[in-house]
Amino acid sequence: MNLIDIHAHLEHEKFKDDLDKVIERARKAGVKIIINSGVNKKTNRESLELSEKYNIIKPSFGIYPIDALAMEMQELESSGFSRDIEKLDVDSELRWIEQNKDKCIAIGEIGLDYNWEEIKNDEPAKTKQKEIFRKILKLAKKIDKPVIVHSRKAEEDAIKILEEEKMKKAIMHCFSGKKLLIKRCVENKWFFSIPPIITRLQHFQLLAELVPIEQLLTETDSPYLSPVAGERNEPGNVAVTIKEIARIKGLDKKDVAGVIWENAGKVFEL
Repeated sequence: MNLIDIHAHLEHEKFKDDLDKVIERARKAGVKIIINSGVNKKTNRESLELSEKYNIIKPSFGIYPIDALAMEMQELESSGFSRDIEKLDVDSELRWIEQNKDKCIAIGEIGLDYNWEEIKNDEPAKTKQKEIFRKILKLAKKIDKPVIVHSRKAEEDAIKILEEEKMKKAIMHCFSGKKLLIKRCVENKWFFSIPPIITRLQHFQLLAELVPIEQLLTETDSPYLSPVAGERNEPGNVAVTIKEIARIKGLDKKDVAGVIWENAGKVFEL
């Protein structure tokens, strides 16, 4: 089977001691491509470096929604904001991404995030996120790259913006929206990437059931979203997702892997 992990964070400190072994386990599991997603200036460059060291890794350059607000949120950060964020000049980073467009396979992760207490009731912060999201989408269209979208607690707003910007190649990463929003994404011909935590979360089982297999992809979001609570996730676990999708769809896992590999080939132009 040819497997693909379309969303991982292998530059994370949890992989600093044994990344070679993690990559080797992924290869043994059948993983042929790992897309490592940057979230800011530092991790975009680290993703590029990883791709130069390991031929299995392809970089995706992104600006995580919270990092996108870094300049505006210095006051929140200094007053105990619950997430460490790197100060980031969005326009400067977008220029770097455009200059290095031939070195990346996608733009992501990008999107909206209303999960944080400091943001959920802050309309100016939400508005700024939306403005930056649109700016990044326009760049993705300009350089003709698919986008990997983060939309935590902001699914409807993210979908609306993707529709208004007429995005054709979008992957909804770890999507937690309701049935009607899932259907809306399906109708827009976008893809959903499903993590190994599908074995523990009914929502992702429902997602795998509702979405046509022709619009499914596999991700791990390593080191997060492990199939086993409390354990570090890693790319080899996409095999777990394939097995679970096959069970839900009533299909052979080799057939599922084949279709998902074809899906990835189409959206990422592999």
